[in-house]
Amino acid sequence: MQQSLIIGFGKAGRELHLHCLRKAYSDHSHTNLFDQKIGVVDPYVKPSDFEKEDIQFFSNIEEVAGFDPKNTVVHICTPPEVHSETLKQVAELGFTKCMMEKPLATSKEELASIHEVIEKFSIDLLVVANWLSSTLTSRLVEIIKTKTYGQLLHIVAEQNKARLSRTMSNHSHGSAFDVEIPHLMALALYLGGTDVAVVSAKVDDMHIGNLTVPHMGQANISLLHHNGMTSELLSNLKNPIRERCIRLYFKEHRVLGYYPSSKDDSYSWIKIYSASGKLMEERVMYDDPLSSVFTEYYQYFDGSKEKPVSDVQFNSHIVKAICQAKESCGLMFTEKDEVII
Repeated sequence: MQQSLIIGFGKAGRELHLHCLRKAYSDHSHTNLFDQKIGVVDPYVKPSDFEKEDIQFFSNIEEVAGFDPKNTVVHICTPPEVHSETLKQVAELGFTKCMMEKPLATSKEELASIHEVIEKFSIDLLVVANWLSSTLTSRLVEIIKTKTYGQLLHIVAEQNKARLSRTMSNHSHGSAFDVEIPHLMALALYLGGTDVAVVSAKVDDMHIGNLTVPHMGQANISLLHHNGMTSELLSNLKNPIRERCIRLYFKEHRVLGYYPSSKDDSYSWIKIYSASGKLMEERVMYDDPLSSVFTEYYQYFDGSKEKPVSDVQFNSHIVKAICQAKESCGLMFTEKDEVII
């Protein structure tokens, strides 16, 4: 049975990680997996605002007490630019079981620092990638592996939503590449292979009246996989329609899938079309990937399940590909770039 320690209690820590832990307890399917003891580390949170919650609050990591590192999963929900520092702090206290909110890192320098900490302290780190735990994704993997419709040729992964208010009030993300693209990249690399090259990339500003938020409107990436197939990642953060979908293209068939659109939606759709556009199959499936990913990670840390795919090595491929996309858009300097003053 694993206790839970959440580092950072912003939107991800409060509305996603705590929400999923509470949901896991109430489900009663894994009563011997999740210990109901939860700790939260955040200097900016007032414990009085959460009097109804059975949570132990700490202002900083050094104050943490009553959590056994051998039986505690640490949830790192701090901003990505301080992931390595947060990981180092929890490691110095003896914690080694960690799950981190995506993205693992937003720069190659931060990625290198994380690898140094992991190697020094023997950290076992997983990164949240809930789409990979989806019922829909499992069905897609089955179709691809069995070659039901032949060789997979092209993937289009798309996520659209209106993120206007949050973008205006929270400037923690440097560009749209850091918001939903990590989820899309994880899906593309999981289904198509991690050996990829960025063929092209594009990022646009977000315009709200007279206000412009640079690089936060939408982001697109085109990938070439080592096996010859291609992927297209599309994320629009200024779209009034919320949508999470994927399209798989085979020589004579097309598979269309819709993921649950929010944390309170638990169903996905899959539609399979022939070359002529005829609908061959349509299915609605129960799908709760956000809860599933937490259960899978805790089962692994508890020793009852094999290691999930979204580990440091897998996410390093994601970070490197996104950094390559940023470089092509002028959002990040490469080592070969020279700054002329």
